[in-house]
Amino acid sequence: MSSPWAPLLALTGTLLPLLLVKRWITQHLQELSLRWVGDADVALILYFVAVLPGVVVHEVSHWLIATLLGGRVRRFSIGPVRKGRSRRVSLGSIQVSKVDPVRASLIGLAPLLGGTAVILLIGTLVLGVGDLAETITSQGWEGVLAALSHLLRVPDFWLWLYLIFAISNAMLPSESDMATIRPVLIFLGIVAAVVLVVGGVPTIPPEVVRAVNAIAGYLATAFALTLAVDLVFTLVIGLLLWLTRWLQGG
Repeated sequence: MSSPWAPLLALTGTLLPLLLVKRWITQHLQELSLRWVGDADVALILYFVAVLPGVVVHEVSHWLIATLLGGRVRRFSIGPVRKGRSRRVSLGSIQVSKVDPVRASLIGLAPLLGGTAVILLIGTLVLGVGDLAETITSQGWEGVLAALSHLLRVPDFWLWLYLIFAISNAMLPSESDMATIRPVLIFLGIVAAVVLVVGGVPTIPPEVVRAVNAIAGYLATAFALTLAVDLVFTLVIGLLLWLTRWLQGG
C-alpha cells in the first residue's frame, strides 16, 4: 500500500536533483559560452539568448501575479545586467510598489508557478506525457522504446524540448525573490513549531491531504519532465565542453 504522502515525497525526490542539475547547467553553459567567444560580456549575452524564453516567462509571471494582487509595477525590464561590485548577473527584473510580506512572497514564487504551468501544458497537450507514462508502465522496456518513437514524431519536437529547457532553467526563484519569500517561510516554520509543541501532532483533515497531494503531484510531474529534458541538455553541454577544452588544450 502506497504512502498517503507519496506525491509529496515524489516532489522532494525530483526537486532536489533538479536544483543540482540547474546549477550545473548554469555554470557550465556560461563556461562554454566564454570559451567560445573569449569575452565575458559577449558570453553573458549568449547565455541570455539561450534561456530567453524562460526569462520572459519568469518576469511576466512576476508582473501577472503582482497585478492580480494589486501591486503597482513601477519598472519591467528584460536583458542581461551585471550589478554591484560582486558583478551579480540579472537577466531581467521587475520593481513592484511595497506590499505586505504575504503578497511579496506570492510574487516571488510566481516564476516557479508560471514556469511549472507552462511546462505541464507542453508536456500534456503537446508531448502527451500522461499517455506515455501509461505506455511505459504497462509495457516496460518496449514501452520506453515506443514512447521515444512517439516523442520523435511530435511536430517540432526539438523546439518544444528547448522551450522546456529554457523555461526550467529560469523558473526557480532568484536571490531577490528568495529575499521576499524567506521571512514568510521562517514565520510559518515558527508557527508550525509552536503548534507542535503546544498541541502535539494535529490530525490533518483528509481534504487537506488530498489538496496537498494534488498540488504536489502536478509539481512532481512537471519537475520530473523538466529533469528528464535537463539531463539530455546536460549530456550535450558536457560533450561540447569536453570537446572545447580538448581543442583548447585544457
